[in-house]
Amino acid sequence: MKLLLGTTNPGKISDFREYLIHANLELLTLKDIGFWDEPLEIGKTYEENAIQKAKFYADKTEYPTLSDDGGFEVDALDGRPGVESRRWVGPNGTDQDRLDKLFKMMEGEPPERRAARLRTVTAVYFPQERELIMVEEKIEGNMPQKPSPVMIPGFPYRSALFISSYNKCYSEFSAEEHEAVNHRAQACRELLLKLEPYLN
Repeated sequence: MKLLLGTTNPGKISDFREYLIHANLELLTLKDIGFWDEPLEIGKTYEENAIQKAKFYADKTEYPTLSDDGGFEVDALDGRPGVESRRWVGPNGTDQDRLDKLFKMMEGEPPERRAARLRTVTAVYFPQERELIMVEEKIEGNMPQKPSPVMIPGFPYRSALFISSYNKCYSEFSAEEHEAVNHRAQACRELLLKLEPYLN
């Protein structure tokens, strides 16, 4: 089965290529099929955005399409930045701008109010069958007093999530540690199980 990855994020594409491995599954990118239109992300939840994107690309291209949405949530900020994680410093904001705003807002907050998580929702939409598959995963941790000096381009909030069981920020994980806890890897494992009926 050919499955279109409805994203232009190279980090996400790399993750999906690594984690969605099945003999009967061929992953396609938007670049592979020469499709450049982009949907509007106007949903109020990760679920709404993931579904909107998957349906947009699937209906336009007629390929079953995977799209996801997610963000960084801080309890002391009532779950913000959440769905605004990429956009909350404006369209021209950088990864550093996002971290700077986040840590400025959290100045003075005590450890017990610094619980945080990375959450992702992944949707696969089948345009012919009009069927939808969804999975959700998260990584729980806490915000340190200052961000990790290690920043991964495109994934700034990994520098703001301290995982106590590893005693370091998520951005500092080795490849093996990253795969063990990565929420996208976990989502892909669950997704492959749900896709199995379509792959036979």
